[in-house]
Amino acid sequence: MAVDELTAFLSEHPGIRCVLPSASEFSEYSTVFTQPANTSPSAVLRPTTVQDVAEAVSFLAAHGIDFTVRAGGHDMWGRGIKDGTVALDLRLLNQVRLDQETSTARIGGGTLQGDVVTTLQQDGYMTPVGTIATVGYVGWAMYGGYGPYCPVFGLGVDQIVGAKVVTAAGEVVDADGELLKAIKGAGGAFGVVVEVTVKTYKLNQIFAGTIMYNSDDLGSTIQQFSRGYERLKAEEGIPPQLSLQPAIIKAPSPTLVVLFVWASADTQAGRGWLDKISSLAPVVATTVQPTTPTAWLAGAAQFAPASTRGGVYTINLKSITDEVAAVMVRYALSIPRDPHTFWGVHELRGGTVSAQSKADAVFAAREGHLMFEILAIAESEENLDEVLAWGRNFQRALLATERKNIVPASYLSFMRREEVDRGKAFEKEDLVLLRRVKERVDPQNVFCNAISYI
Repeated sequence: MAVDELTAFLSEHPGIRCVLPSASEFSEYSTVFTQPANTSPSAVLRPTTVQDVAEAVSFLAAHGIDFTVRAGGHDMWGRGIKDGTVALDLRLLNQVRLDQETSTARIGGGTLQGDVVTTLQQDGYMTPVGTIATVGYVGWAMYGGYGPYCPVFGLGVDQIVGAKVVTAAGEVVDADGELLKAIKGAGGAFGVVVEVTVKTYKLNQIFAGTIMYNSDDLGSTIQQFSRGYERLKAEEGIPPQLSLQPAIIKAPSPTLVVLFVWASADTQAGRGWLDKISSLAPVVATTVQPTTPTAWLAGAAQFAPASTRGGVYTINLKSITDEVAAVMVRYALSIPRDPHTFWGVHELRGGTVSAQSKADAVFAAREGHLMFEILAIAESEENLDEVLAWGRNFQRALLATERKNIVPASYLSFMRREEVDRGKAFEKEDLVLLRRVKERVDPQNVFCNAISYI
């Protein structure tokens, strides 16, 4: 890195704080959720305004300095930082401004999901978020954005109606139609997204919590729940207000739990569906109760460590067949003992607004599916090889199941670079658009570290 040039640049831009490895607080700002081994940025730049970001990008691009962009730092392969490069930390761009007249909100590029919910809830509003408060909102939304409110309101990507972007030339632009469409699925490959405008909804009361099933015979419980849920969907259908996220956690032995969210203030109807979901397998405990989006998100934090090591493996399947359920049982019973390791299933349910194809976005996985999140993460370094091998083998076993049950498009946020097949991740005509936009706004590939790898 051109240290002398950086020093001179920073002296002219006091609004940009630079944290070097020699600083006592460096580890605080260079740590990400999944910490890659032997990886440390050469510096962390912390801009306080959009114009600061523009100046920083212009400087870094002009001097050929490689950099990454981070907010919450929850990329499951730790790609918010890269060894020996500059990390551009957006977390000081954390404003949330609600416009009740248009039912939209402007959200800063570094804002965390917990802050989005807390701020909007002050006026009784909500926009879809995931399940972990410390995840950066914009990164989560741009690449798809699965979560408990998606069946009723749409994916995170579907909420974005505008974006402010810093281009490779250091210009601040309001995204035009093509650039906005490209961002909605391919994310930060075209610039630093310093602000998004999103749809909001009136919602300040939900019925939500966790259902814990008797897992003394875990294999039987998984089979019973999976068959019952598929039968319930086929025979009765699931209302869009209801979201379920099954997971295998340590409690302390491997246990099936389901995160239950009824995204409506109609508690009576929610209780009816709680009874139906609770009847799918024997229940030992439940915390489902009337609550608020803010309180529920805070409670969900118990399922994720503050920092870990490892990665995630993923696959999208149309349904849980008996063959798939058998694989789930095998890898639930063989889950490594490390306390951080677990797996869960997100659902983009057919027939909901999330499953509708959108002409204004390139996110392609619109067919109803179950997205597996195999968290091959470890608290202990000595367990990491075992945990990663378990995760890889779990994914491979699911890939070996009936081919017609596998959805080609997968979730980019969970995929390593070598796994990304752009021909499957994007529709053919959208890939043409992405390449055209890339050539127009970032012909030198300044934003080469964005995880869509356009």
